Amino acid sequence: MKPSTTTKYVLLALALLLSLLHEHANAEPTHYSDREFVITNVNVIDIKHRVVIPHQNVHVGNGKILDISEYNPANLPLNISIIDGDNGYLTPGLIDMHVHMYEPAAFPIALSHGVTHVRIMNGIPAHLEWREALNNGAMVGSTVTVSSPIVSGYDNAPMHRTVHTASQAREAVREFSEAGYDLIKVYGNLNQDALTALVDEAHKSGMPLGKHGPHASGDMPVSTLIGFQSFEHAEDIYQGPLNYQMDEALLPPISDDLKATGVPITPTLNIFNQLTMISAQKQAFLDTLPDEYTSSIIALEAKNNQVSRWLEASDAMVKHNQTTMQFLLTITRVLHQADIPLLVGSDSGVLLSPHGLATHGEMKLLEQAGLSRFDVIAAATINPATALGMEEEIGQVAEGFNADVIYSRGNPLDNLNILTNPDAVIKKGTWFDAIQLTELRNNAIASRSFWSELGTLIEAY
Repeated sequence: MKPSTTTKYVLLALALLLSLLHEHANAEPTHYSDREFVITNVNVIDIKHRVVIPHQNVHVGNGKILDISEYNPANLPLNISIIDGDNGYLTPGLIDMHVHMYEPAAFPIALSHGVTHVRIMNGIPAHLEWREALNNGAMVGSTVTVSSPIVSGYDNAPMHRTVHTASQAREAVREFSEAGYDLIKVYGNLNQDALTALVDEAHKSGMPLGKHGPHASGDMPVSTLIGFQSFEHAEDIYQGPLNYQMDEALLPPISDDLKATGVPITPTLNIFNQLTMISAQKQAFLDTLPDEYTSSIIALEAKNNQVSRWLEASDAMVKHNQTTMQFLLTITRVLHQADIPLLVGSDSGVLLSPHGLATHGEMKLLEQAGLSRFDVIAAATINPATALGMEEEIGQVAEGFNADVIYSRGNPLDNLNILTNPDAVIKKGTWFDAIQLTELRNNAIASRSFWSELGTLIEAY
């Protein structure tokens, strides 16, 4: 039940007061540096051309990759800091296209695992403030693309914008566009009139759209959704177009229709795997999760709702979840074989799924679905960058691109696990080695404010 207006503002005022006291006591300096440096003798993973370019020098300055040239030990650059790449590997920083982050600590936690950019898929006003702080360096962490609050047909759903009519849909788009959100997030339960108007208004205003579920409303064909930034959840193909039929033979015409839209798909396999593991292994699985990655208030909400549901799952439900999980891998394989661009999106922040680590979990599941390691890394780099319209800024280790890069001593094309705990991450042109990444993560966790987060959530409700 939502709090009354009076109660809401009393709680909000208290939370904000206590958060200010906490933040004053725990304020941290900015850790970005404007130091220019060259990484020598490093192998560059070129995702665009699907090759590894050996023995390169990579020159970084002003937050950009300034130059990439062949390594020559007899001709090292002078008057500039040198980092010995020691024949290691540079991979583009990872982009997670589906996260739920309601506290500032989430961004450095994700960055510490090589996730240099995220897309939040249920935006609130605080996210817009954090986006600017991350962009200008006042906060250190993954930079962010922020969706609007979810536009849905549900009544009184927390942090949703209820829309039943065409006029309400147009009003929502205009309001969220003016507020500064980067895209509109829409659920699949809008009626046909509302969805038609929403799509029309978004296209008129230049607002990208991301849709929960790759299917339209009523009698609308999926072709009416051309121009969306992405479709979310392989699970919704099973629930929607397939109508819960686990029949691979039904998939080709569905994948053909989806391919014709040109819209990439974010399978979010990680989150269904998360609920499957909770239902099957119960508390034993929860004990494997790093508690410190999830704030206490989010953990409390999750445990009292979705987590408790799956802890109580029957043996029959466990079997159903496991069978469904395998079929979602099949759906993902068919989508990939149809040459539909896939995007890594972990749904982290839901069901205690840990930021950063969940991104790597999603990548491993894509590999299980049959993607090559090159294709998995593309789904976490160049494909999301293209979907976001940032393909000339992020997603590649290339001259002129943002210096958002993972350094590893081993080759991730041999083993994706190498990327999970990077030997170093470059963000905004700053080199963070493994020790500094751990410190960044630990400081973020230690600086959490329960009251600040409570205030953020109350305001969003």
